[in-house]
Amino acid sequence: ILLAEQQRIVAVEAVVKATRVAEASAAALRIGAAVVAAYEAEKSRHGLLDYDDLIGHTGNLLAGVGAGWVLYKLDGGLDHILVDEAQDTSPAQWEVIRLLSDEFFAGDGAREALDGDSAPGGRTIFAVGDEKQSIYSFQGADPASFAAMRNYFRSRAQAAGRNWQDVSLRQSFRSVPEVLNAVDQVFARALAREGLSSEPGEIAHMPVRTAAPGRVEIWPTVVPEEVETPNPWDAPLDTPAPRSSHAVLADRIVTQISNWLEQEEILTPQNRPIVPDDILILVRRRNDFVEAVVRKLKQCNIPVAGTDRMVLTDQMAVMDLIAAGQFALMPEDDLTLATLLRSPFVGMSEDDLMRLAADRSAQRLWHELVRRQQEDAVFADAHALLSRLLTMADFVPPFEFFATLLGPMQGRRRLLSRLGPDASDPIDEFLSQALQYGRLGPPSLQGFLHWVGAGRTEIKRDLEQGGGAVRVMTVHAAKGLEANIVFLPDCCALPDGKFDPRLLPVPDEGLHVWPVKKDLDDAVSAAARTAYAQAREAEYRRLLYVAMTRARDWLYIGGYESRQKRKDGCWYNLVCDGLLGEAPAAHVTEVPLPWGETGWRIEGELAAA
Repeated sequence: ILLAEQQRIVAVEAVVKATRVAEASAAALRIGAAVVAAYEAEKSRHGLLDYDDLIGHTGNLLAGVGAGWVLYKLDGGLDHILVDEAQDTSPAQWEVIRLLSDEFFAGDGAREALDGDSAPGGRTIFAVGDEKQSIYSFQGADPASFAAMRNYFRSRAQAAGRNWQDVSLRQSFRSVPEVLNAVDQVFARALAREGLSSEPGEIAHMPVRTAAPGRVEIWPTVVPEEVETPNPWDAPLDTPAPRSSHAVLADRIVTQISNWLEQEEILTPQNRPIVPDDILILVRRRNDFVEAVVRKLKQCNIPVAGTDRMVLTDQMAVMDLIAAGQFALMPEDDLTLATLLRSPFVGMSEDDLMRLAADRSAQRLWHELVRRQQEDAVFADAHALLSRLLTMADFVPPFEFFATLLGPMQGRRRLLSRLGPDASDPIDEFLSQALQYGRLGPPSLQGFLHWVGAGRTEIKRDLEQGGGAVRVMTVHAAKGLEANIVFLPDCCALPDGKFDPRLLPVPDEGLHVWPVKKDLDDAVSAAARTAYAQAREAEYRRLLYVAMTRARDWLYIGGYESRQKRKDGCWYNLVCDGLLGEAPAAHVTEVPLPWGETGWRIEGELAAA
């Protein structure tokens, strides 16, 4: 009786949870529908389309009323379809491709050449992609769609009696055997290979550069320093703060790079000394480590291209430009004026600023500078430049204001002289923003500064070519790129689901549910949450595959741990289990590292001439 009552209560609780999820999902969808309607109305009012509209409207045009006429007009001039990076194609994009190509396999629309498909005149669809490199799910990419569409086109071609070729490209012209063998061995294990590809069998690469000796090196992870309980009688400065693990690893990587450059280490496969352009540091996330390694490279005078993506208003050059605009609007703001005086635009030293500001007779710093402008050349030059800014502020639009400051007033030259060439991109983007703002309506300096500050514009920089500098990029941004030496330092953290959608997609149902929070999950939302987590973890492993295969010659793997320690399934464990586990890779040797620890290295030998 008790067991039956328990089952009854559990069933009632399941129904209650499902009802709550249904009610919450309906409420969320009603709100979402209102937001989407307002968004669509705003786009219509401005006559704009977003990226999803381009795909969706095209699909509707090819599938809706009147599609026959559209397809007829297209059919006459469409003989070949090429789909590149097919693994990153979304289901909506595949639907457009399907609609465009359906006539390729139907009756007269096939227009097959007299001598078969291989002869000129045959209609073809050609798709190239690699499921193992599908890492853009946040843009709608679905590796399962790649396999499904391959099966769809195979069946259509065979049913129409057309030639079908499914070609596996296993040869690699990029990486040396040691790197490719390491990739194969890491993903030979079932845990690492799960979700990598729908194709059965092991991952196997055939290197073309068989004579080039490569290197794969694994460093011990950096663990956080133990924090001693401070003596309550000690002053705060008496106890040194522990260094973060990511800062320690950044120092170690830069130390290794610095040693290579100072000692003119030979990059054996290239038979020449290592240069900064050879080196690519790949991370999974833009975080404190990225800032630490870029800062350390600059401190060691090693050329660094900076990060691949940056927030415009966080850049020092842009901060100085904004300070110039804010001063022109309110010269009585002493803090902004002091910032501007110390900036490259004015270049006043700390001593000169102290001499001007300390014990001043005027209440405001600007009034003191006006009063003492004839005292010496430093004050006179500063007053002349700032006075010109004040004069322009009332009569010149924002773009002309900042263009004059950067051009005729030598502002760009001064910024680049102090901040280096990395400042060029944010300066150019800032000017582009000023020009764009001027097209939106009557321009004002105050309006522009508010607009650019609220926008939090991100700059995506082109680091395809190193330009003689070390590159620091995310794996997503490095897709399609390569480097002779690749560091993978971000190998200990697992994706934590922090950015998972609140509306959970229900697999194979075409709908979303909102359980509000995990504790309120019913059976459907719990299954949806689990499926999404599994897909996220599969993409995490595909990201490791992409990261490892960016290396041409040398691959270095390390990591920094948090206080929670690293978990099973992280990149570092996957690599160590594959290369140093029960069946270690051939030719693994221990090597001393510059900071006193021991690493593990797999290195090829130079082929005899």
